[in-house]
Amino acid sequence: MYYSSMKQASHLTNTAGYMLSKLGQAVTEEFAERLRKLGLRPRHCGLLAAIRSMPMTSQLALGQALNVVPSAIVPMIDDLEALGAIIRVPDEADRRRYAIQLTPKGAALLQQATAIALKLDDVMLGSLEKDERETLHRLLDKLSVRPPGR
Repeated sequence: MYYSSMKQASHLTNTAGYMLSKLGQAVTEEFAERLRKLGLRPRHCGLLAAIRSMPMTSQLALGQALNVVPSAIVPMIDDLEALGAIIRVPDEADRRRYAIQLTPKGAALLQQATAIALKLDDVMLGSLEKDERETLHRLLDKLSVRPPGR
């Protein structure tokens, strides 16, 4: 089991939010461990994917797309630049701004991270039948459309 093996002792631990939180924490820790050999953290993977889907966009726009404050996005971009996964390209319209571009190394790292994530999915979802996996993905997709509490 990916979250605490304690008995479901209260209504709190029986809530979907609690169980998803504990499962998410455990999976994130395992994903982070598997990514370590690439020099990446889970937060870098989302950023690499955003850069691939939004090429030549600004740091600010990437932060907004990922719901990450500017003070947090800059160190993530610095990390990826140090790895050679991205480059900052001066914006022709505004020389004070930079557009972020994925490098071939960054594309390869994203591909490797995706393979790691898919293998982890297989482990995590191993006890589910194919139709149950499809249902879970459909339900998670449906839930992700609207942020919690809104």
